[in-house]
Amino acid sequence: MIKATVIKIMGVTMERERALFYLHRFLFLLVLSSVFFLYSDCSSPVFADERILSLKDAYASAIKNHEAIKIAEEGLYQLEQGRKKALSNVLPTISADAGYTQYATDKRSSLTVIQPNYSYNYSIKVGIPIYRGGKEWSALRQAKYLLETGEKRLSITHENIIMEVSNAYYGVLKVMREIEIKEADLKRAQERSRVASARFKVGELTKAAVLRTEAEVAGIQADITRARKDLLVAQDRLARLVGSDTGFKLVEPPQKSLPSEGIEELLKTAFEKRDDYLNSKAEEEIAKENIKYAKGGYMPTLRLDGVYSWRDQDPISSAFFNKESISATATLSFPLYEGGLRLAEVREAESKSREAGLTTLNLKKEIALEVREAFYNLEAISSAMEFYRKQVSFAEENYNTVFKQFTYGIATNVDVIDANSTLVAAQESLANSTIDLQVAILDLKRRMGVLLNEMESGQ
Repeated sequence: MIKATVIKIMGVTMERERALFYLHRFLFLLVLSSVFFLYSDCSSPVFADERILSLKDAYASAIKNHEAIKIAEEGLYQLEQGRKKALSNVLPTISADAGYTQYATDKRSSLTVIQPNYSYNYSIKVGIPIYRGGKEWSALRQAKYLLETGEKRLSITHENIIMEVSNAYYGVLKVMREIEIKEADLKRAQERSRVASARFKVGELTKAAVLRTEAEVAGIQADITRARKDLLVAQDRLARLVGSDTGFKLVEPPQKSLPSEGIEELLKTAFEKRDDYLNSKAEEEIAKENIKYAKGGYMPTLRLDGVYSWRDQDPISSAFFNKESISATATLSFPLYEGGLRLAEVREAESKSREAGLTTLNLKKEIALEVREAFYNLEAISSAMEFYRKQVSFAEENYNTVFKQFTYGIATNVDVIDANSTLVAAQESLANSTIDLQVAILDLKRRMGVLLNEMESGQ
């Protein structure tokens, strides 16, 4: 008699066939639930496709959402209202008044009514400022210039935000390239560690050489961790500027060409296009108008007022009681003496005008210096890139040669590490200079005052 073979699973004793049946069924359900979990998880937002954010989209989003833009727009709106207030000083004014008086009792004399029982009246007054020494027109011109400066400040804010977005966008790309270089470096280090371990097993290398390669691998892994942290910070900075959440994927912007103009042409363009320089020249005009406004205080003023009034009371005071009247008044005022106030105002306005002229001259010199600095920086980066490309080419060839020699025991561990360090440094220099060149081109355009126009035109 053959005894049935039994096993014990989860405290329950059963025959082998039944145990295998339930075990296979359990494994099938486990696999099925795992597949369902992975499918559900991959379909979640975490595994959803990342939103693509181009540099142009980043510009548009930042201009739409950034608080600095909205603050500048509010400032421009306030200046528009200021111009309307200045316009109101040269337009006629119309006012209406009405009144009703109820007395406790009427009082009479033998001739007339001293105090009526009640009275009421209304009037309409039209005031026309004929002449105020030209101050009203000067104030209107100042308001116009102020509105132009507000528009220029809004453009300056746009350009500053665009430049900040450019720096942040290319900053993310720079860290991404750094990670790519370090990940490639990690693969090479792991390969060197593998070769070193193999040579150690056959007695060609010491244990210290193997430990050196393993330490190098650990160091590169630490660098990658730090670079990924820097990537998160750079992405957060970009998200703050564009007013969006993180989780977007950047695309490499098209390479911008170097300017073909010489330094003198670039300076001429800067003086014609720079909004802050044009703004400073507008402030000069405002200061000149302020002198005219202050001198208007010496001039007489003429004003014409017309009034229509109607009144009634009960009882009527006399037979000659006039219910309706129309009158016109011309008022001419001469400023005679005000304690030296007008003279001080004129001298103050003249001083501010001279100050505005010096400010414009100083800004012109600073703009020339900025444009030259940006141009020289662009030339230096462009020239250095040619050498970095050669350096990367030589460093790659050198590393491949030294690594083969290390594999066959001709080169030492130190030789291959030195060759790798040279390669990594060359790759990082080329990657950084490639991005720095694009940022330098944008910076030169900003200092020339054409960045905003080119961005809006899609260039």
